Amino acid sequence: MANQSTGRFTWHEVMTSDAVAATAFYTALFGWTVQEVDMGPAGKYRLFLKGTKGVGGAMTAPPGVPSHWLVYVGTEDTDATARKVVELGGKILQPPTSVPDTVRFAIAMDPQGAAFGVVQNISSRPDEGPGDGPPLPGTFCWDELHTKDMGAAATYYGALFGWTGKTSEGAMPYWHWAHAGTEIGGMMTLMMPNVPPNWLPYIAMSDVDGATAKVKELGGKVVMPPMEMPKVGKFSIVQDPTGATFALFRSARV
Repeated sequence: MANQSTGRFTWHEVMTSDAVAATAFYTALFGWTVQEVDMGPAGKYRLFLKGTKGVGGAMTAPPGVPSHWLVYVGTEDTDATARKVVELGGKILQPPTSVPDTVRFAIAMDPQGAAFGVVQNISSRPDEGPGDGPPLPGTFCWDELHTKDMGAAATYYGALFGWTGKTSEGAMPYWHWAHAGTEIGGMMTLMMPNVPPNWLPYIAMSDVDGATAKVKELGGKVVMPPMEMPKVGKFSIVQDPTGATFALFRSARV
């Protein structure tokens, strides 16, 4: 029987040019606390906590790699998934690597250039499935692929993770990813010509306007100001002071 996290977005990690500055920003914006984990030669891993629950992490990006948020999808076999990434036309950026008694992960790139991670629980703790009810403010709630070819991406991720989906028509076609009958994310055509394909994570907020204003106060940048979408909710797209992009979202259903 598959683990509850298999095929779902299970972790988010900011790869940043300045982990100290990024940590100060996110703790001030979301009220997250930080637990530092010694990774030996890899340096310190900063674990973001909302209360007692881990919600994400921060690592120093390799030289020359711009700051960005990396999304991880759960798998039961990181090595097998990494092989499939390549078989389907993608690339492996970080080969399968184990954090002893914790996780085994790999970092990949789809055929159009969007980076993502896969992660397998190798600890004695059971995987945690999605929680009941709406996501809590300050936690990740949606992940959205911005890509050049939606059809090709739908085929790729469908073959890799077994995802299905459908397009909702409107001013701009929008694809809804589904796993085991549950919507888990979205996809749209990349609009910015100088930005490579990417995964954009959304973080739930009770006050998108206030949080967006606070991003600027804390030294970040507003990429797209708050926008209301009827029957969907309100969102904005912002960047932290090191350049990592993410979205703030309040659902119309809460």
